[in-house]
Amino acid sequence: MEARWVVEAYFKAITENRFADAAAYFEPDMQLWLLGEGSWALGGLHDRHGVRAIHALVRERFPDGLKITLHGLIADGAHVVAEIESHGVRSDGRIYNNRYAQIFVVRDGKIVARREYLDTIHANDLLCGPLD
Repeated sequence: MEARWVVEAYFKAITENRFADAAAYFEPDMQLWLLGEGSWALGGLHDRHGVRAIHALVRERFPDGLKITLHGLIADGAHVVAEIESHGVRSDGRIYNNRYAQIFVVRDGKIVARREYLDTIHANDLLCGPLD
């Protein structure tokens, strides 16, 4: 499967609240790095189990899911760069709307690495902060 299609399918699964299907695109030794290492709870390096824990947090906080809008995608071999926007209503009614640049490495139809750049203050507030 071409790298671009893997990334598009991953985001489609997230948008449709199918996190188990999204996780099926992970290579067993995949790693996610989130901007803000040491400055917020989710910043830094995560293995696939850590990413599944983040997915569980999103499911808990956003019962209707997060809508992912793909604003741009550039693919070159195994590397894919995506500009996306997420939008969701948290269980307490607060709106989460963040923009990201994400860099993926895909090998043999599986995501082996992902780096995510986002508004860490907004993400920390709505993903890690207390519910109202």
